Order: sequence, then structure tokens, then C-alpha cells
Amino acid sequence: MAVVNKRQADKKALAEKKAQADKKALAEKKAQAEKKALAEKKAQPEKKVIAMPKLDSKQKRDSRTELLTVSVSLNTGKIVGIVAVGIIASAFLVSAMVFIAG
Repeated sequence: MAVVNKRQADKKALAEKKAQADKKALAEKKAQAEKKALAEKKAQPEKKVIAMPKLDSKQKRDSRTELLTVSVSLNTGKIVGIVAVGIIASAFLVSAMVFIAG
């Protein structure tokens, strides 16, 4: 019985030592990660926010380099209507010429 108790005590002591070693290793990793993060933060240059001056629409319009802007819109419905009226009128005039000439 004494041998069994001694083995259990040895296993328990070994488990405690292992747990303490794991805690120590975890604490060291955490400290190294914090040091690394701090070093990276120091290495990064500070970014300054540059405020763009506000321009109103007149200043924007004056600052453009475009010489001329042309906008063209095409209404195809009107064009088709005018062409149709022309075709009908020409057909009427041709038929009137044939009637008069015949």
C-alpha cells in the first residue's frame, strides 16, 4: 500500500510541476507577444490626418482643365415618326403623279 501511495504522490507532484511549467511558458509567450506588439507599434510611423480644403462648386468648376463638354441626346421616337411621315407623303405624291400621268 505504501508503494501505491508513493506512486500516486509522485504522479501528483509530476502533474503539478508540469502545470507550473506550462503556466510559466504561457506567461513567457504572452510577454514576448506584448514586447513584439509594442516594438511593431513603435516602428510604425505616426499617421497624420491631412484635412482637404473644402472647395465649393464654383471653385471646382473653375479648376477643371476641360475646354468644352458637349452632351448629345437622341430621341429615336421623333426620328422614326418624321421618317414615317416622309415615306407616306412620298408614296402619296408618287401615286398622285401616276394618276395624273395615266
